[in-house]
Amino acid sequence: MTNTEQIRTYIDNRGLKLSHVARVLGISCSALHQKLNDESDFKIREADRLSAMLGLTMEQRDACFFGPGTPMYQGKGAA
Repeated sequence: MTNTEQIRTYIDNRGLKLSHVARVLGISCSALHQKLNDESDFKIREADRLSAMLGLTMEQRDACFFGPGTPMYQGKGAA
């Protein structure tokens, strides 16, 4: 599962509105809410764009989108 709590914190800390984030990602506000509520997954393109928008380091990005328990995790033992 994506660390949506941390993603929300990064968005809040940047002072961004969710409608702006959704527009930059090219998705609807409803789709963004579903992703932030773990009802659907971020696509890699969306994770890259959001990470760039938030100014995340690679480590921060990986912790949010690619860490253990996330759909895109590719660590040891991953299928």
